[in-house]
Amino acid sequence: MRWVLEDIDEYASDRGEYALVIADEPGQNSQQSQYRADLTGYRQFGTGGWRDRRITRVVDTLHFAPSLSSRLVQASDLVAFLRHRISTKVDGDPRAIRANTRLWERLAGRIHYFRTWSPPH
Repeated sequence: MRWVLEDIDEYASDRGEYALVIADEPGQNSQQSQYRADLTGYRQFGTGGWRDRRITRVVDTLHFAPSLSSRLVQASDLVAFLRHRISTKVDGDPRAIRANTRLWERLAGRIHYFRTWSPPH
């Protein structure tokens, strides 16, 4: 969450804007309280690490919504899913590749930033 907040804060700052963060609700063992406490610390002391940044452009607190109840969260999930399928090249069928490519071409102008994280093996 720290790295996502750094990216959001930088994006908003570059545009002279503020951001309201709405995230997909975590599963059973919710860490919402910890994420909110972390945000408070990031505002006061910075995020630490190699990109240390004080979070100043995220307004209010972190908001969590179940994707079942939020079309915006569902849409974000679909965009992330599509990007992941393209990045990992899991589709071998040329028709699927073409379809995914066409979908991404329609979305690409609206995507401001993406990164695919691959955990070490």
